[in-house]
Amino acid sequence: MSCCKKYLNGCCDLDWYNYIDTSRVFVFALVLTRVSGIVITAPVFGGSDIPMQIRALLAFCLALLIMPSQWLIEINEPGTLSEFAVLIAGELIIGLFIGLGVNIFFSGISLAGEVIGQLGGLSAAAIFDPISGDQSPLLSRMLSYLAVTVFAAIGGLRTMIAALLDTFQSLPLTKWTASATGESSHFELISYALVSILSISFNLSLRIAAPVMISVLVALLVMGLLSKTLPQLNLMSIGFGINSMIMMLVFSLSIGAGIWCFQERVSDVMELLFHGLHTNIDASVDLDW
Repeated sequence: MSCCKKYLNGCCDLDWYNYIDTSRVFVFALVLTRVSGIVITAPVFGGSDIPMQIRALLAFCLALLIMPSQWLIEINEPGTLSEFAVLIAGELIIGLFIGLGVNIFFSGISLAGEVIGQLGGLSAAAIFDPISGDQSPLLSRMLSYLAVTVFAAIGGLRTMIAALLDTFQSLPLTKWTASATGESSHFELISYALVSILSISFNLSLRIAAPVMISVLVALLVMGLLSKTLPQLNLMSIGFGINSMIMMLVFSLSIGAGIWCFQERVSDVMELLFHGLHTNIDASVDLDW
């Protein structure tokens, strides 16, 4: 019995942490940070409907899958905490850029739904989100879910992951501050891509909401002229219901064209993201049309 206790005490006295390769732990931390950026902000992955524990588990699993490809990379470990923070921030920016770019693009869909709801008098028809704690318009939430479904169906999620994987070749770990081809830095290309995606998103929201906006405007003009010509009809008292019916009719007829416009611009957004990350992926080939 005393021999067993002596053996166990000897095992407990071993400095087991000396056998851990700290350089590989540091590489895994960088990979996990880059993956976490896209999981935090990208649609589907970083949606408020998904619990934080599920997103953390997803980021950890993706990092484990990517880690074997980065196992043999030699990286100089930072000497100070500030150097470590700078390296972590650089890897996080790469992941955030992919997720934020796609999220900005999807915000155009949400904006179109809010505009359509305001014009049709459905601003009060909002859905309470128990996770985020705020209210979102009904049409905005419906269009967002429809856009996410189309995005996943044409391979958008697979393309985002492919872009993330390719960044480990085009932008190796700790090399994100290096200058890009020519005289443009990574920050300049990322800024240009985000501004361009914001312009595409705003243009998309106008294209989706335009049929309803024009129809409601024409209906208001017609009702205004009729109420001036025939005031005994009292059309303005029923104008709210008429606007709602016109909005629902036109929205039902134009929703397919709006989603087609969304699908048409997905490749443009992906090309901007790929250009900012210097990846070699062709969006027109990788996406399933």
